[in-house]
Amino acid sequence: MGRIVDYNLTEELAHGTYVSCLARDVAKELDLDGDVQQNIALAGLLHDIGKLTLANYLYGEEQLESPLVIEEMKYVRMHPMKSFEILKRIGYSDSICDTVRYHHENYDGSGYPEGLSGEAIPFLARVCAVANAFTGMQRDSVLLPSRSFEESLSVLEAHAGTWFDPEIVDVFVGETLKELKTERELRRLREIKSQKPAEVFIPDSIDESELDALFKQNIQSNSKRQSIKKTSRKPG
Repeated sequence: MGRIVDYNLTEELAHGTYVSCLARDVAKELDLDGDVQQNIALAGLLHDIGKLTLANYLYGEEQLESPLVIEEMKYVRMHPMKSFEILKRIGYSDSICDTVRYHHENYDGSGYPEGLSGEAIPFLARVCAVANAFTGMQRDSVLLPSRSFEESLSVLEAHAGTWFDPEIVDVFVGETLKELKTERELRRLREIKSQKPAEVFIPDSIDESELDALFKQNIQSNSKRQSIKKTSRKPG
């Protein structure tokens, strides 16, 4: 998490914390046991940690001024696997690692990185996908402007059965968000980003030099990414 501060990615930490809270709430509504709730909470918090290896692509000043080009999108889609590799190396459980690895898979098989569909996608990854999508729609990105609370709910419902597991969408919209009735309540929940993140488990045996090297691996220089020709494309 310290590397997030190094890259000034506090918004990513806020996003992960919000995803963590919502995914855990779904697990509670489904009456899943405490260990499973803890796993989905940790996976939600850490699901985008692989983006640290993509810092120059995602967070450089120039990047924020233009849409992602096709070449960059292919690279960005590596972030679930990068997150998986980091957490696996640290020593997190298979449940957490697989949730992170597959949180961008779509229910109809149109997602990535492996194009899994339906129940072939780990259950907790399907939960994380819904929480991640809803949270992602609440903020601006290089792909799309932010959506309102109501618009975000409409997108979830419109794509239940295609992008998202319909049963999870039903629980998420019908129960998990029942206390979030207005934009003001949503912003209040977002204030969790100013709170200290929950402690996460890191085995004592991890070699910090190895972890540092893993974070630095595949970070591209600004000179290389500036050589990619920019092309315009419609958001989404």
